[in-house]
Amino acid sequence: MRRILYLQGFCEEVDDAVQEVFIKVYRAEIPREEAFLAWFYRVILNTGRDHGRRRKTRYGLMGRLQQIAPDAVADPPSEPADPALRDALATLPDELRECVALRFFADLPLDQIAEAQGIPVGTVKSRLHGAVKKLRAALDAGGYVRES
Repeated sequence: MRRILYLQGFCEEVDDAVQEVFIKVYRAEIPREEAFLAWFYRVILNTGRDHGRRRKTRYGLMGRLQQIAPDAVADPPSEPADPALRDALATLPDELRECVALRFFADLPLDQIAEAQGIPVGTVKSRLHGAVKKLRAALDAGGYVRES
């Protein structure tokens, strides 16, 4: 769960998002066993999206405050541990980043990713293929050296 939320771009707030996911699961009516994993991953993705919307609002307000009173704004959150990966992931649209998180960090099979995102399996394959191409291009452009 932490990896998925991290890859969605909420590194500074990942603990808050994890806690929010558990609260939502605790309060929710749990689906039948066959549908649980897809439902659980959908809760994670939606929580990450909610945090993203809140963060955009918060950073927008911080930017305006910085213009009005530059000395009043506290230091921004610290940079993530792996800036090359973080920058490359930031180049991906949300739906591609979510596919990458579910496939490579949650080790979900394609059919479960499709169910969690509410899309066909073919779309999952297409998104993963496009995401890997874009990540490779972003890492290459950023000077990341691949080992052979």
